[in-house]
Amino acid sequence: MKDNSNKIIYIFLAISIVLFLIVGSTLAYFSWTSGSSESTAISFTVSDNLACSADGGGNITSSNVKLAPATCTDSEHAIQRTITTSVTNDNGGSAYLSLSLKVNQMASELAASENFKYALTTNATSCTTGVLESGTFTGATANSTFTILEDQEYQTSPATGTYYLYIWLDEAESNNNTQNKTFNLSLTGVCTNQAPSSIVSTIADNAVLDNTTSTYVTNSNGIQFNDISSDTNGKGLYIRSGTENDAHPIYYYRGTVDNNNVLFGGFCWKIVRTTSTGGTKLIYNGLPSGTNNNECTNTTGTATQLASTSKFNSNSNSPADVGYMYGERYASTSATGTGWYYAPNVTYSNGTYTLVSKGSYNVETKSTISGTNLNYHHYTCGSTTETTCTSVRYVYYVSSSTAYYITLTNGKKVEDALDEMLTSSANTTNSTIKTAIDTWYANNMTSYTNKLEDTPYCNDRTIYQLNGWSPTGSTTSYLYLSPYGRVNSTYTPSLTCNTNDAFTVSTSNGNGKLTYPVGLLTSDEIMLAGGRGGTSNSTYYLYTNQYWWSGSPGNFSSNHAGEFSVFNTGNLNRYSVNNALGVRPAVSLKPGTKFAEGGTGISTNPYVVE
Repeated sequence: MKDNSNKIIYIFLAISIVLFLIVGSTLAYFSWTSGSSESTAISFTVSDNLACSADGGGNITSSNVKLAPATCTDSEHAIQRTITTSVTNDNGGSAYLSLSLKVNQMASELAASENFKYALTTNATSCTTGVLESGTFTGATANSTFTILEDQEYQTSPATGTYYLYIWLDEAESNNNTQNKTFNLSLTGVCTNQAPSSIVSTIADNAVLDNTTSTYVTNSNGIQFNDISSDTNGKGLYIRSGTENDAHPIYYYRGTVDNNNVLFGGFCWKIVRTTSTGGTKLIYNGLPSGTNNNECTNTTGTATQLASTSKFNSNSNSPADVGYMYGERYASTSATGTGWYYAPNVTYSNGTYTLVSKGSYNVETKSTISGTNLNYHHYTCGSTTETTCTSVRYVYYVSSSTAYYITLTNGKKVEDALDEMLTSSANTTNSTIKTAIDTWYANNMTSYTNKLEDTPYCNDRTIYQLNGWSPTGSTTSYLYLSPYGRVNSTYTPSLTCNTNDAFTVSTSNGNGKLTYPVGLLTSDEIMLAGGRGGTSNSTYYLYTNQYWWSGSPGNFSSNHAGEFSVFNTGNLNRYSVNNALGVRPAVSLKPGTKFAEGGTGISTNPYVVE
């Protein structure tokens, strides 16, 4: 694009009753303040053929804002403003609008607080739903700026947008010295028709489709996910087929690459893929190195993961234990089940279960039990004489005359237990690993939350094979979850997730169960990167010669829950959740995130996100 087509407008938008339209070389002056008067000391200029306007809402004075600990929607103690914007681009194409809060003056007590907050959202009644940007004014000084909208794209002309700004002293504030303190802020803006240079836009130029032959793919159908990455089965950056025509195609790195390094928040990360919203998903890769701590050279060893290992869950004897969060736990128990009465079904009345026949299958005693002769006969009272009981056992697996079962009460059947463990009420208690990740994030990353998008982290607990967990199923096979099928049978990585298993902060795009926008990679993302179930691979970028957790459930065996992990050989496989393995958190940078000039993504010159 020629220099004379890069038309940039610097706009200072007033939170006052102002509607302005900018064309040609117009000049204007305005600001808004928590004080009683409106000072006007900021100007803007504009080039031809690009116009922007904004209305920041009503006046803010000390008489209608009494700063005190409150919720963000408190009409007396919090600032709430509607910002409407409009962009006209006579040159055609897209225009990009950014907004920032500039600190003109702020009382030191407010700047020292972690509870003086701001949020820009798309929701008129909530500062936690539809969040575009949020953060605190901690450490603010005169001339500090806080971005609240970055490179919002307007694809048509004219185009409009409506946003909601919240500024408040959070009700968690306990320091009385912060109340009724003064501050003076200006809302500033930049409007341009030059597309921003972001991480995604920079790497996208090197991507090729993954469903056809290319430099490092020899199969005419593209990458084969039933095999590991290699010089003939994928190495480099690829576009996930089926997304190439989306507004934000999915780009992912695969195989032996060293140009996907990012330095962010004082830690090193590897780019794994982009998201459907245009964000950039990263996996933790340790602390920076080099003379100036500006290199990301870790490849193997414990330096690639958090300092402490973690169990996925402390217990492993319930299917619920595959959960990143879990609810009701039905724990496995075992006993020698010979001679018991078994039935294909039960009824429940007045606090009592009764073993009953179903179809051609009757209530029977079993002098011996095996993996096949309990098919259609999973319910038992655990008695050689009784066919009624106040709690009933459901046998899901048999090995060497040992019956493995869960105990049901209050009229529940196996279907109810599975629902409680894996779906409807499965997200009430944090897993061990979620607690570990949340603690790390709280101690290290909260000041960078405004750089991250709230992308879903999938803990797919949908069922692939019930086997003995079906009343008509075989007790010789395990319960398998859907990630197992994709890793070991269909070889089809999926980047979609049902709402219950999509862990997010907001409920707008997931289950809303996260405290922070951080999670774990899925087995599907590891497959895209070059991993394969049961096959060693020491040449792809996720290999570290360590064992580390993914967030994807695998199976429940006789009495152990298995979660997918990357083994020390690079093999993608299941590990019992009560073992302590490496922890590598994943985060996702917001769409349009920029990096410092000069970064190339290689380990000695990573993309630096400031």
